[in-house]
Amino acid sequence: MGNVVSIRLEASLLSELDRICKEEGKSRTTVIKEALRYYLQYIRSKSSTEGFVPFSEYRQVNEELKEALRKIAELEALLAEVKKEKDMLTKKRRWFF
Repeated sequence: MGNVVSIRLEASLLSELDRICKEEGKSRTTVIKEALRYYLQYIRSKSSTEGFVPFSEYRQVNEELKEALRKIAELEALLAEVKKEKDMLTKKRRWFF
């Protein structure tokens, strides 16, 4: 069994905690432990820049990726047209030769 820690919560925070406990079917202790783990993980990841991409950079990369995918789709459509024309020309040659 772990150490005991006592905390004081505002009434609004306690009622929110109780609501979540009821929805999740978990005890207050379990929900508080999970919340603390998530918070500590967040703090650690925030202090470590390794593997972290700021939202502004993510957004820019996402826009560049969308643009690249759009261009690929355009090129695939052009390639399909060229292939179709090639197939039509190949069929026409067979009739005349």
